[in-house]
Amino acid sequence: MTTPFTLTFDCAAPGRLAAFWCEALGYVPAGPPTGFDSWEQWLRAFAVPEEEWDDGAAIEDPSGAGPRISFLRVPEGSCCEGAIAESSEIARVATVCR
Repeated sequence: MTTPFTLTFDCAAPGRLAAFWCEALGYVPAGPPTGFDSWEQWLRAFAVPEEEWDDGAAIEDPSGAGPRISFLRVPEGSCCEGAIAESSEIARVATVCR
């Protein structure tokens, strides 16, 4: 049995990197969480300020075989400090911080 996981990369431009890796890997943008028709709907439901909407992006293997990959904006200059993280989907807890 395999355990699904997410690779997370710190970066300066999440949307651009996600688009690049979709093309390079044949991935697709990750869909919104269950119960939401779009990411915009989810962001508005949790009152995320519009200027923070491009602070993260995620892509998925359409076949489901590869890992989910997420990209998170970090301040310039700190993109290489602990740049990759792995999180198990089994122990995943979603928290919205403001």
